[in-house]
Amino acid sequence: MDIAKIEAFLMLMKTKHFSKAADELYISQPALTKRIRALENACGAPLFNRSGNHISLTSQGEAFKEFAEQIAATWYGAKEYIHQFETMTRGTLNFGTTNFIGAYILPQIIAPFKAKYPNIEINMTIASSKHILDKLRKNELEFIFLSDYINYDKNNLSINDYLVDHIKLIVGSKHPLFHQTTCSLWDVQDDLFITKNKNSSLNRFIEQQLSAHHFAIRNKITISTQTAIKESVIHHLGVSLISDLAVKREVETGYLRALDFQECPITRTIQYLYVKNRYLTPAAKTFLDLL
Repeated sequence: MDIAKIEAFLMLMKTKHFSKAADELYISQPALTKRIRALENACGAPLFNRSGNHISLTSQGEAFKEFAEQIAATWYGAKEYIHQFETMTRGTLNFGTTNFIGAYILPQIIAPFKAKYPNIEINMTIASSKHILDKLRKNELEFIFLSDYINYDKNNLSINDYLVDHIKLIVGSKHPLFHQTTCSLWDVQDDLFITKNKNSSLNRFIEQQLSAHHFAIRNKITISTQTAIKESVIHHLGVSLISDLAVKREVETGYLRALDFQECPITRTIQYLYVKNRYLTPAAKTFLDLL
């Protein structure tokens, strides 16, 4: 199938306007119309509803959408692989991760990679685990990073452990436990815990770990961002449970202390995933070798 017709379909789907789609593709509107009609003839079904200036996908177009995205992503991936095959003097690396991993773990890997391969363009997508898993399966990302407690369909995925991350209790400089390195769960049973919202996968994971030791957080407030949670603990609003990697700078400067629970040190494994039997570009292989 002609990739130009697939690109025409995807662009018209995105812009919902023939003239705008033609402009984006740098072709004339009649040329775009011809490509769309040829694709519809090849599929044996109308892919777009046309009502004046209003363009929308038909039910057949909706069904074709996912396949078109996969075809385009596979084509672009194949071209990228060939471009990088002999040398890594140019190319693009597309991968995804969740917010914590992208903010506190991957920059230390990206920096030396970029220093050695300055002409490789890096596109790191930071989004929810569901979103990046979807993009991975559509060939839009070569690999992704996730925490091991995330629930997802592991079929046809290569899953590899990267590092063990330690979730610790963090307290401010005025807290009675500030000069300790460990404490009991029951030392903080009356403290105000600052947590992410109840739908946070990390929050659910932590609650499961604590409940195994018959401990439940009784007094808490929710704040949606990790940065705001750290600042709240620094200003003595309460305590929280956060990765020690996320508070390394604040601990070193004396604003926070990170403690392990004596009953249950909390850990998770950070993993990287890619689709089995899918070719990784040389850039992707080289990046993963740095881990």
